[in-house]
Amino acid sequence: MTRIMRDSTSAADIPNRGTDIAAGYINGKFVWSMADFKQFPVTATIDVNGTHPAADILDVEAGDASVGTAVAWIKAKNHSAKSGDYPPIIYCNRSTLTPLFNACNAAGLKIVKHFRLWIATLDGTKTVADMTGVTAVQYAGQLQTNHHYDESIVYDATWKAPGVKPVVHSALLVQKDFTSKLVRSSDGVTWR
Repeated sequence: MTRIMRDSTSAADIPNRGTDIAAGYINGKFVWSMADFKQFPVTATIDVNGTHPAADILDVEAGDASVGTAVAWIKAKNHSAKSGDYPPIIYCNRSTLTPLFNACNAAGLKIVKHFRLWIATLDGTKTVADMTGVTAVQYAGQLQTNHHYDESIVYDATWKAPGVKPVVHSALLVQKDFTSKLVRSSDGVTWR
């Protein structure tokens, strides 16, 4: 089951119709209000500077959190995680994957077990070569949607699904052993 997630700096610009998950900002220049989040039945929170490990997603791109901040944020979020919590999600583009994997590997953090990805392609590409640990792909920007929002496909049916109990980290690893799977970034570098 795939779902559509839309995000924008303005909640008012995201149509409720056709939006399964609305993603909004909890810090930075474009903070959504509580009323903004309440407009939608299912929402995800985005931290842009790494100060809110309770957020669902950390935005790692120019002008927002750095790769180094992502490592600290992942550690903080995993440290405070309760059984059944979904792994931290890092939002980044394809060119950030290698620096992110380098930093996470150096810190002992593994894809799927310790963090997952929301990858921005923004060129209509809806999947990447290796979907290991990919929760969502942001394939359409404002140029493609013709509106003031971006659109993503959410591939993990357990994340933010109404009525679905979150998957426990260890249970996920038992069901599918991703810990030994190799991950290939867009520049051809392979990671474990």
